[in-house]
Amino acid sequence: MSQKKLGEILVEEKIITPDQLSDAVKQQAQLAQPLGETLVRLKYVTESVLLEVLSRRLNLDFLDLAEGDYQLIDKNLAHVLPMDVCKKYHIIPVFQLIDGQSRVLTLAMLDPLNEKAIAEVEKLTKCQVSPVLTTRSALEGGLRKMFDMKVEVPPKAVQVEESHVVKMVNKILTTGVSLGASDIHIEPHAKEVHVRMRVDGVLQLISTIALPYLPPVVSRLKIMGSEQSSFMKIEEKRLPQDGSFSRIIGGHTVDSRMSTLPTIYGEKVVLRLFDKDKATQIGRISDLKMPPRTEKELKRCVRQPSGIVVVTGPTGSGKTSTLNAVVNEINDVEINIVTVEDPVEYHAPEYVNQSSLMPQAGYTYARALRAIMRQDPDVILIGEVRDLETAEIAVQAALTGHQVYTTLHTEDAAGAVVRLIDIGVEPFLVGSTLVAAINQRLLRKICSNCMKDYLPGKEEMLNIGIDVRVVDEVLSDPKRFTIRKSQGCNACHQTGYRGRQGAFELLTVTPTVRDLILRRQNSDVITAKAREEDSVNLIFEEGLRLVLTGVTSLAEMQRLPRGDYKMKSVDQIFIDAEVKSEVN
Repeated sequence: MSQKKLGEILVEEKIITPDQLSDAVKQQAQLAQPLGETLVRLKYVTESVLLEVLSRRLNLDFLDLAEGDYQLIDKNLAHVLPMDVCKKYHIIPVFQLIDGQSRVLTLAMLDPLNEKAIAEVEKLTKCQVSPVLTTRSALEGGLRKMFDMKVEVPPKAVQVEESHVVKMVNKILTTGVSLGASDIHIEPHAKEVHVRMRVDGVLQLISTIALPYLPPVVSRLKIMGSEQSSFMKIEEKRLPQDGSFSRIIGGHTVDSRMSTLPTIYGEKVVLRLFDKDKATQIGRISDLKMPPRTEKELKRCVRQPSGIVVVTGPTGSGKTSTLNAVVNEINDVEINIVTVEDPVEYHAPEYVNQSSLMPQAGYTYARALRAIMRQDPDVILIGEVRDLETAEIAVQAALTGHQVYTTLHTEDAAGAVVRLIDIGVEPFLVGSTLVAAINQRLLRKICSNCMKDYLPGKEEMLNIGIDVRVVDEVLSDPKRFTIRKSQGCNACHQTGYRGRQGAFELLTVTPTVRDLILRRQNSDVITAKAREEDSVNLIFEEGLRLVLTGVTSLAEMQRLPRGDYKMKSVDQIFIDAEVKSEVN
């Protein structure tokens, strides 16, 4: 009998549906595990029901080693069947009967219908196999007894109860949410485990835990991470794994993506937190607190009937928040907005149709976009353009009258042009479809509870990259500006910062910029010409404006790219941040 037969039995018994069987077979191929275990993990059938059906239909015995039957195991069989074979097929030899020329090996199996496993065992042992059913926990316990494998448990001095592990994990998550952390890092080292959290874009050491606590904490998180579409194997410690879960923590609905990485001291875990309640606070473009001129120009761009608007910047720079603000700005009952994201981080309001990628099922950006184009869209939001196929579909959508919004990882706004051409999009297509590119970074805001006025030194400002002429202008009359720093207090957890503010740089595609694109000019040339034509503030100049208005500190400007250009005067920076008056 084959593994497919197992599914047929369960369908015949009306335990599962044909669709559930088909889904489980696909998942099984990806996870490389027995079909029965896959069905249990998918919650299509419980382990007890599965074993009862198999035992009855196949007339097989059930051996519950977990109930104390370990004495049945013959440890001498360890040399007959290697441990790697046992692990590969989820089996364990229990005892062997020899009667004359007949040799029968009783084999405890998670899937007694696995013909390949039985055939290989018979070949290796020269025995006839008599399969019996068992559970995963029983199998693992039996393997430990047979091969004397060490179990990673804390020493008696720090023995961990399951309830204590649950409380420990809940405390880590609660702390992360209360601090507004975007990521939680659980990192094993030689003597202890560090728990660090990324708050306002910077990692902070929050606590340490004893090294023996790591295995049960990671196991607990893996169980949680298996609650949604991914399945994390507790026993697998040699390979990276991904998972996800959702919890209500401190009154907040929080989604988390989980990733594990094997290190020399144990598995490192990183949790990416998405606070849905905070996500609902994302409003429209005006809530991003852009400079008035940038805000007005971006609103004009998103009202264009067709074309591509690209948001650029590194990971964690707020690109997704900006895209969602744009969607909220244009959302209306009269238009069909469809998004494809990896994953969906913010749940948009009504009339917005959001789709999340599933690469493991073959649902990629390119495949999603082809389907979306058949959904009569007016506006398409693409989480990120990663390859030529995705870029070409986005361009075709723009050419056929659709608005397209997406992101790219580039250093500056003009870099979006170069990146699209490097991917393989023809320059004339980029010039014809690109409406605007906006580059951004997130700067930490000075804590209002412990801020104080501050006059920086000339050398300090020069070291950050500010032109000497601009430094002299600032220091010649510092009372014109509000320059501040913070000391650190309990309200900001001694960091001196609370919250973040975006710094933005907008490039609109004018006829001059379009001509440069067609001639394949680099980003520096495009930026310089656009600056000559429209005198826009670049992101480093915008950062200086935020420093001089007391929003952020001078040290935060080090997060901003400093291109090879001559800075404008301070007065001109402030003028160009405002909306230009219309000339009749």
